[in-house]
Amino acid sequence: MLDRCIREAGLDKALIRASFARAASRYDEWAMLQRRVGDRLLQFLSLDSASSAAILDLGAGTGYCSRRLNRPHVFVIDLDLAPAMLVEARSLDERKTHYVCGDAEFLPFRERYFDLVFSNLVIQWCGDLQRVFAEVHRILKPGGIFLFSTFGPETLRELRDAWRRVDFGTHVNEFSGGPAIRAAVSGAGLENQGIERDLIHIEYDDVLELMRELKGIGAHNVAADRPRSLTGKGKIGRMIAEYRNGNPDQKISATFELIVGRCRRYRGPNVGS
Repeated sequence: MLDRCIREAGLDKALIRASFARAASRYDEWAMLQRRVGDRLLQFLSLDSASSAAILDLGAGTGYCSRRLNRPHVFVIDLDLAPAMLVEARSLDERKTHYVCGDAEFLPFRERYFDLVFSNLVIQWCGDLQRVFAEVHRILKPGGIFLFSTFGPETLRELRDAWRRVDFGTHVNEFSGGPAIRAAVSGAGLENQGIERDLIHIEYDDVLELMRELKGIGAHNVAADRPRSLTGKGKIGRMIAEYRNGNPDQKISATFELIVGRCRRYRGPNVGS
C-alpha cells in the first residue's frame, strides 16, 4: 500500500518516509516542540474520549503521546509512515501498544472501529487534507473524536522570507491554514467542535541551530518542486545574513503557527454517515 501512496501532489512522500526514518534514532533529542504541543493536545481530552476503548495515534513517531494514551482497558494502535519510528516506539514501550506502518491518507483499518483518533503535528506532511479527514471519518465510530494538531502557513516564516531574498526556489515547506482545515473537516462530514490557532516564537543562538533542529526531527524540505541540486555555501551564507537582518551578534527567533482542532463523527444513521 505504501508504494501506491507515495505519489501525492505537492509533497514527496518517499522523501518524507526516508527523512523521518533517518531521524528516528535521535528524534527525541530534538523534538522538544513536538512534545510541548503533544502535552497541550493531551490536555484537550475529555474524560469520555480519554477512556475510549480503541485509540489510533496517527503519525505516532516514537510513541511519546501514545504512551500517555495507553492505560488499562484501552487498545492503542501506533501508525507511522516510517518503520524506523515504530521500531523506536516499540523499544520504549512498556505496555501492549500495537504498531502499524501505513499512510494517513490510506488508512488500513475497517470502518467505524476507533473511538478516538489522535494526531500530533502530522497532517501537515499529507498532500491531500480532504482525504485525511475523510479517512478519519471512515474509521471513527459514530460519536468518535478526532483530536489533532498541525503547523499552519506562518510556520518558519522568517526562514522562508530569508530564502526568498536570495533566490526563487522552494526551500521551506508550505503548510495549509485554518480555512483549508475547516473545509476539510466539513467536506469529510465531521462536526467541527473547535479549531484554535496560536503563534509560538522560539529563540535560537543562530540560524544553523534552527536548521540542525529541523534536520534532527526529519523536517526536511519535502516539496515536490524543491531545488534538486545541492545548495552552495555561498547561498546559505547569504540566507543567514538575510535572516539576521544586519544583526550578526543577536539570537534569532523562529515562528511556528500551531493549529489545534477537535472534531467528531456525527451520531445517528442519517447524519455524516
